[in-house]
Amino acid sequence: MLLQLAWHRACCIVILGVAYSCWADAGLHHPLCPCRAAITGCFCLQGDATAKALVDDLASLMATHINTFDARGLANASWALGKLKYASNPKLPALIAAAAMDKMEAFSAQNLSNLLWSFVYLHHRNDQLLTAVAQQVVSKVNDFKPQELANTMWALASMDYQNGTLMEVVSQRVLELVDKFKEQELSNLVWAFAKLHYYDEQLFGRLMSAVAGKLQHFLPQGVSNTAWAVATAGHKDEQLFSQLLAKCKPQMAEYDVQGLSNMLWAAATLGYKDEAFLATAMQELTSRLDRMSSQNLSNALWAFASLGYVGSSLLGSWAEAVQRKLDLFEPQGLSNTAWAFAKLNYHKPQLFEAIANASVSKLGSFTAQGLSNIAWAYATAGVYHPALMQQLAHQVCCQVSSFHAKHCSVTAWALATLRFYNAATYQLLLEQFAVQINSAEPQNVANTLWAFARTGHPMAEHSGSVVSAAKQLLPYMNQQELCNTVWALAVLDHLDLGTWQEFCRCIAGLQDGLTTEGQQQAYHAQLLLHSNTARAAGMPLASIPQGLLIPLPEPLHTSAKQLWLASAKDVHISKLQADVSAALQLAGIPNTMEWLTDDGLFSIDIAFELDKLRIAVEVDGNHHYTNSMPQRPLSEVLVRRRLLQDRGWQVVNISYLDWESLPADTASKAAALLQHLSVTLDHSGVWEQVGLPQRGHDAAAVCDLSRNASQAALAAPCAAYVPTLKVSTDAMQDGVGYDQAPQGLSGVLDSLDAAPAVGASQLAAIVGSLGNSAGQTGTLGPSVWGSTDPVWGVNSSSVSCSGWDKNVVADLLALSQVQQQQLGALQQLQADQEQQQLQQERLQLQQLQVPWIQSRADGSSKSMAMPAFSWADPLMQSLWGPAQGWSGPGQLRTDAFADKAMGKSCRDGVLQYCKG
Repeated sequence: MLLQLAWHRACCIVILGVAYSCWADAGLHHPLCPCRAAITGCFCLQGDATAKALVDDLASLMATHINTFDARGLANASWALGKLKYASNPKLPALIAAAAMDKMEAFSAQNLSNLLWSFVYLHHRNDQLLTAVAQQVVSKVNDFKPQELANTMWALASMDYQNGTLMEVVSQRVLELVDKFKEQELSNLVWAFAKLHYYDEQLFGRLMSAVAGKLQHFLPQGVSNTAWAVATAGHKDEQLFSQLLAKCKPQMAEYDVQGLSNMLWAAATLGYKDEAFLATAMQELTSRLDRMSSQNLSNALWAFASLGYVGSSLLGSWAEAVQRKLDLFEPQGLSNTAWAFAKLNYHKPQLFEAIANASVSKLGSFTAQGLSNIAWAYATAGVYHPALMQQLAHQVCCQVSSFHAKHCSVTAWALATLRFYNAATYQLLLEQFAVQINSAEPQNVANTLWAFARTGHPMAEHSGSVVSAAKQLLPYMNQQELCNTVWALAVLDHLDLGTWQEFCRCIAGLQDGLTTEGQQQAYHAQLLLHSNTARAAGMPLASIPQGLLIPLPEPLHTSAKQLWLASAKDVHISKLQADVSAALQLAGIPNTMEWLTDDGLFSIDIAFELDKLRIAVEVDGNHHYTNSMPQRPLSEVLVRRRLLQDRGWQVVNISYLDWESLPADTASKAAALLQHLSVTLDHSGVWEQVGLPQRGHDAAAVCDLSRNASQAALAAPCAAYVPTLKVSTDAMQDGVGYDQAPQGLSGVLDSLDAAPAVGASQLAAIVGSLGNSAGQTGTLGPSVWGSTDPVWGVNSSSVSCSGWDKNVVADLLALSQVQQQQLGALQQLQADQEQQQLQQERLQLQQLQVPWIQSRADGSSKSMAMPAFSWADPLMQSLWGPAQGWSGPGQLRTDAFADKAMGKSCRDGVLQYCKG
């Protein structure tokens, strides 16, 4: 027996000797501290074949004679093997655990501490052993010294062992010893309590006071561990945290990348923004990106993004580092990294494509938070990745039962923003959101409603609970949430009068009012509410008594309406729109683009009249449809259609898919388009009359037709020029009959009200011809302008430009650009089909509506019979000054326009047109 005891003690001494030797060798050369060197002592063992062979033999002997070891021997031998990180005999830790449980009563506080500590580095967790040790710690807690207590808690936390009774007992002992803990022991304790999610305000308060008193002696790892613990526990001590950052900043080069990442994460979690610290940390970590693990990268990026640190130009280097290590990222790291780059406004498609490719196969391991975060990131970055979205939608369906209201809201918002629609996914999100509705925040409700309204997904039986929650939360919403909510309810046809009135009360109480976007949303909701009111009453919108159509409160209503009117005039003509317009012209249907409705609230893509019916052709590009297949129109298409119908228009939607499906050659395309219109309008047979749209009799009273403020310059209206055609839907006809053109410049300008594009081009043709009038003589006589012109207000013999203001000129030029695009599309069609050249020219001339322009007769040239003008004419002098011989007109007279504050670009534009 004595021999066995002597043998096992000798064995322990040898193992301990090897461990201490390795610790010493490592410590002599380690740049940081003996503690960390001890942990890395195994590298000396791995490099020393003799020492490794000796430990292998000793471990084998120990395994064979494990029952001869007493409690102290087991603890010491295990500690030494842990110090060496010995892993060559995987069965040995289990043997030590079994032997220790048989002798547990004999373990002292130090033995218990050493045994637990060693199992962390032996990577062996045995729940039975941990439970037995925990019972011994509880019963012997008063025997524990500060270091033993700190090491015990560190080991239990490292193995994530939870025991409520143990935590209560140990915390009381910690309070008794709090002033006796050394710096590293303090940092280990607070780290352990935080890791085990045990927070007691008194305990942390006392520990943090002790930390503050000894902070100057803390090593970098102790500082970062303490910061991490404070943030994880959620302990509010701003003064202490500022001291931790102050301790870190001058020594940042001494911190490893994990320590710095932890400091950043803690600052972000606590919402503590220190610009100097962030800038220094960004610089320091950027210089060591190659040493950062995927977890370090993810945590640091998340911290920078959470704190809103966007002042760095170094994100490109971080993006490259992330892409190099994407295969090593865990699911949460991928989600957080995508979220961080999106939040930092770094939206490079190449990066997001790479993250998406790395994430698709791992989405099954994403949490609900991870799925919603990555969806939000791609929506915010504006990057649509089909495979990612399809797989994400699938995982949402699989995990939706674990989604909170916020997860449902963020995910639905992101999918709708990316124009992704899958009916099953949206329905499951809606059902789960309805289940979680009582925990939903105002933003959750607003975003969810917006998403379902944008995609047009029906609320069905869940509308009651969601709409009811929205009404109750209106007083607690900010301005964006208010506008999103009321707009969505209006689109979904769930906006009642009571909710509208409550909305009006809420926005009236906003201190900062509504943004421009908010005003337009609110006005749009008002239009939809009025539309729904009329439809519910079964009456035309114009017949509803104004008392039933409650508007926004003043002065918001006036401001919002003006913004809406201005946006209706701020138009852009796409190539697709111009091509469709040109094809309609080729099919024999005169039309105009961007025609304002009588109330001025909507600009119709392409407008014409058919047998006294007003036809609106809405050309919808791909941005009006979902990205996902099968593509379906977004609600904006259907809502706009409804509002145009309310204003007396029959609407035909032509999507880019419809256009692409038509035949390739222009003649067949035009014929097919005509057939499409006939079927859609259900207007078969002979079309008796087709022409440009006309204003209603009371249009001037209800509509500000001054898209260009030209109405203000006109003293009296003049009948618009409207050509008439007889068109058969079976074949395109050539016959075109002109009505007489309006007389006088007032007629030319007045035609802008009826057909803006036509009027502008007519004016351009008249003024442009002046540059070709060299050597000609004559005046602007009554035969051209009429005896008295209402624009100039005087007889033509003494014409002046008193009625011309800057808005007229500027908008005439803008309208001419509309005509240029239309003509450009026509010219493209001419190039494709040379055999239709003569017909094309006639259509161009019809579109210009200048009666004195004659088509070429012999097919070889084109001639224009223009009235004679003289540069000495008062009108010419009033605009450009006296002629100086004929070398072109003089410079535009600034004195004629200066008082109107006409910009130089407008003056130059007029001059360009007048030179032809």
